[in-house]
Amino acid sequence: MDALADRKPFGQRLEEISKIGFSFYRSFRFAGGRLFGLKYDSRHDRPRLVVFDSVQNLARERVLFDTAKLAPPDRVANFDLFVPSWDGRYLAACISEGGSEEGDMQLFEASSGKPLADVIPRAHRVGGGAAAWTADGRGFFYVRHPAPGERPPEDLDFYQQVFFHRLGTPYKDDAYALGREFPRIAEVTLDSVPNQDLCLVTVAHGDGGQFEHWIGDGRHPWVRVSEPRDAVFHAALAPDGNLYVVSRKETPRGRVLRVKPPKWSLAEAEQVLPDREWIVEEVVPTPGYLYLREQLGGLGRLDRVRLRTGEVEEVPLPSNSALGQLIALEGDSILYGVSTYLSPPSYFVLNGSEPPTRTPFSSSSPVDLSGFEVARDFATSKDGTRVPISIIAPLGLPRDGSRPLLLTGYGGYGISFSPTFAVWWIPWLEAGGLLAFSNLRGGGEFGESWHQAGMLTKKQNVFDDFIACAEHLCRRGFTSKERLGIFGGSNGGLLMGAVLTQRPDLARAVVADVGVFDSLVSELEPNGQFNVTEFGTVKDPDQFRALYAYSPFHHVKDGTAYGAVLLCTGENDRRVNPLQSRKMTARLQAAISSDEPILLRTSGNWGHGPSSFGELIGLFADQLAFFSDRLGLVRLPKGRPKDAGTKRR
Repeated sequence: MDALADRKPFGQRLEEISKIGFSFYRSFRFAGGRLFGLKYDSRHDRPRLVVFDSVQNLARERVLFDTAKLAPPDRVANFDLFVPSWDGRYLAACISEGGSEEGDMQLFEASSGKPLADVIPRAHRVGGGAAAWTADGRGFFYVRHPAPGERPPEDLDFYQQVFFHRLGTPYKDDAYALGREFPRIAEVTLDSVPNQDLCLVTVAHGDGGQFEHWIGDGRHPWVRVSEPRDAVFHAALAPDGNLYVVSRKETPRGRVLRVKPPKWSLAEAEQVLPDREWIVEEVVPTPGYLYLREQLGGLGRLDRVRLRTGEVEEVPLPSNSALGQLIALEGDSILYGVSTYLSPPSYFVLNGSEPPTRTPFSSSSPVDLSGFEVARDFATSKDGTRVPISIIAPLGLPRDGSRPLLLTGYGGYGISFSPTFAVWWIPWLEAGGLLAFSNLRGGGEFGESWHQAGMLTKKQNVFDDFIACAEHLCRRGFTSKERLGIFGGSNGGLLMGAVLTQRPDLARAVVADVGVFDSLVSELEPNGQFNVTEFGTVKDPDQFRALYAYSPFHHVKDGTAYGAVLLCTGENDRRVNPLQSRKMTARLQAAISSDEPILLRTSGNWGHGPSSFGELIGLFADQLAFFSDRLGLVRLPKGRPKDAGTKRR
């Protein structure tokens, strides 16, 4: 890679942008009047867990943990989970190394970061982990995985159960709460609210979108609120003790219901709102309001509902934007983030009927991108389905097919592919390249029916949608087949493998990160078993035929003139075995008849993706140089579009 002409310039430009400085936050949590979050700052190689005493005063930021100091210099530590107690005194956290996502739960003082003696083994594995504190802050419910000896070795990543831990006591004395009823394949999450002695337990039956919900306090019998047949996609506890749920039964776009104690009967639930046109993805209840995070076609919407009257009001958002995490603060206040393809997340506080207030968490792009626009277009898939595409291009771009364009997509798990600011692609845009993002079936962009149209035996629709998007972009003059590159990761890596083997002529260059390429053996891996409800199993004849029909590894053909391929993986990936990328690389190298390169890029410090800014810069510099070399990127004068330049804070 170092021999490629653009590898050094791209790496230097990414380093330059990083030194200018940009930051963003993830996993905000509010407790005890303080806001906790993971801060990613380009001037620090690794994320830090920070805490704020005020959402309006960034000067009061305090670093609680620097992950660079939680592991040896040659290793990378990550917070897989952190949950503060409701009084803000304590922090329960799971920390892993090298991206393995495997670790114990540790307890800390939230004021100092000082560790407590409490340690709970095997609290986070590939199937996840969770914790939910009681209102008094003296203990919490958590998810425990079986210990060696409790189950056969092949079952140690499964059979999750819920236990209760009281501070200062040995974990072996923790009380069993719930879980013997759960299936082997279950991914459990937990939630609570600061003024109720209740714990909401969400049990995902694998990754295909089937859930059940339980509620209880650990002292009385737990109540099952919903089963998978009820199609309850999301649930949230309210300060008044009610439970709000979003059901997609007979309403693929989501129906908002209120379930009341003490019976918690879904059959007697009240419908809070008329059926929605937009897809309801999350509800956040406060004493006087219900906030709805919605989307349609990947674009976001925020509604607030006055609970006393049922009045609904849309909160204005920028065009072509996505709505991020909603965080309940104090009273009727919430914190929310908004991002676009051309601007980093901006964070706002919304308090009941008052106008939103922009917070200092908001940041600007380190580079002026005002010379670009996002065009919205639609391709027509093989069966006539209209598939949205968002294209980032310079203003007034002549559509003569001369520009290299990189197209990506995902199409799985009901996940909506929404506008996200990615600083890593700025050098590509500056150098004259284009970007395009497709909203494929299998995602959740148009509700559960859109998801189901791209899962199990209908997975081929995802690949057909992507192929249609690629051909549409060429036909519309945004690019040409000789200048088209495609990329995707994880489920998007599978997408790349399927498109490559089904249509070797479609694109000149392909990059796939941590992809599944042998669809017939992936379910033998722990995380692959969680994926069975999304992809299917070889044990079912119809699902086997569908899996085999698109499995990329099984459809590599000898003597085929494949385009250039770069496969990227991490040695510590517990979600997709790096073996998948290794064997796919070898098979393609043996089969290819052209002179195009087939390359494998692997890292000993990765899990399911890079864990530090240094790793990210190296990865994207390699990938951009690879695409530039294969697609013939012709740099614009001065390397940037007219009027673009570098901004400093």
